[in-house]
Amino acid sequence: MWQKLQPILKDYDAMICPTLAVPAVKADHDDSDPDFRINGKRLQAYVGWVMTHGFNLLSQLPVMSVPTGFSSYGVPTGMQIVGQPYQDSSVFKIASAFESETNPWNARPSI
Repeated sequence: MWQKLQPILKDYDAMICPTLAVPAVKADHDDSDPDFRINGKRLQAYVGWVMTHGFNLLSQLPVMSVPTGFSSYGVPTGMQIVGQPYQDSSVFKIASAFESETNPWNARPSI
């Protein structure tokens, strides 16, 4: 993963990525479903829809998950900010700027 990300991070200060491939999985989601799909593409039911685990393996890259608001289902959504190696402060600055501009917690779903 690092070999593929290294050239990208040479040209950019950070990458913005979703935290999940879908807003939510069904409450009865089966982690062992061999036919689990998103938009027709077969993925691993256990982790195929989670987009954070890969960055956990790259300890030199600072990553922060930031709330982005709520889906049409009312569940919270988020994004990941992935910084250049050991540039933790830049990730914090980007996250702070995003939250200052968008205030993702301003609109809360009704319960």
